[in-house]
Amino acid sequence: MKGSGVNGALYAAEPLDACSPLRTKAVKGSVSPFALVIRGGCQFDDKVRNAQNAGFKAAIVYDNEDNGVLVSSNVPDIFFLHIFSYMLFIISARKGLLLYRYLSISNHNVVSH
Repeated sequence: MKGSGVNGALYAAEPLDACSPLRTKAVKGSVSPFALVIRGGCQFDDKVRNAQNAGFKAAIVYDNEDNGVLVSSNVPDIFFLHIFSYMLFIISARKGLLLYRYLSISNHNVVSH
């Protein structure tokens, strides 16, 4: 994630809302695995806990509505939080959907270096 000093491979969470234990498991390797998760359905700490239990080092949560409430236009594009000493990134609906569509059609993980 640009500006955070963190990079890794991105996987779409299954279920996408991460409100129950994930069927998608992190793949161990040379880069940190991140889970792409949609907002809604449960609390952020539940999403983080489920991603962490599946072996992900960070969760990237994208807004479930494109109304700018979660990520407003007068603040940075990405919020970076720590919950339970775990990295949580929050991005806009538009950016999250672009990442999700890429993961869905490419059958590859997004890797940033």
